[in-house]
Amino acid sequence: MSDTHLGYENREKTGRGSTVSWIQNISSRETIGQVMQIALERNVDAIIHTGDILDHEVDQDTLDFANGILSGLSASEHPVYCIVGSHDHDSANPQHSNSVDGIAWLKTQIAKGHLSELSTNPTSVGGGSLSAYGISAGNVGIDDVGKFQSREWHPSEITFGPAPPGPNVLCLHDGLTPYRGPDADVDLDRLLAQSRVSFECVLIGDEHRPKNRNFENGYTFEADDGTPVFYTGPAMRISEPYRDHEAFATELMISVNSVETRRHEL
Repeated sequence: MSDTHLGYENREKTGRGSTVSWIQNISSRETIGQVMQIALERNVDAIIHTGDILDHEVDQDTLDFANGILSGLSASEHPVYCIVGSHDHDSANPQHSNSVDGIAWLKTQIAKGHLSELSTNPTSVGGGSLSAYGISAGNVGIDDVGKFQSREWHPSEITFGPAPPGPNVLCLHDGLTPYRGPDADVDLDRLLAQSRVSFECVLIGDEHRPKNRNFENGYTFEADDGTPVFYTGPAMRISEPYRDHEAFATELMISVNSVETRRHEL
């Protein structure tokens, strides 16, 4: 899943920027509950979140609800893996009087074993053969949020740990090719070309709309070397393009040389 954006249930309270009336009816608690239901019904091996778990502002009641969901997934042996998104970064410095430090909450979830952060070293997904790698927004992980003035990074700075046997997936959050063109933050083709790890697919977050507003084919791309690239979609209708379109989570069936996807509307 991607872009859950756990925040205030009353979107008027999010405070940073203007609010659109239809967005006020969207519930982040309902969304994460639906994702849990899909995970249980489909008996997935794991859930991977490609960043922006939290909104810029988040209150304690919402986090308490999310804690219950993550605890339930953990108890049912459906592990959740993540990278940090740009909104998650901002949640560390709440501006609203009722907001709390979201990064501190994420650290607590990791300490409890409810959440695992991906990195440039492989993480076995659900104890199976699939390994996941991740680069958080700005190449700044949870423990380093707030320590750097710049969140820019370049492919030359990245070294992936050796991959064990089995398929590998890479999770990214920043603005990337081939979704973006000259305005991309990072050239994905350069990153893949220098990598000693071969990835079955790349999963990206951050984007809040399909490319060229193509709601059928604007989520699936291919890198220069043929690696499939998927924007796994916003799990919440948080931006204007989704005013009249459903948000969704993406189910992936990954094996060596094979990736199948299925969308679940939320």
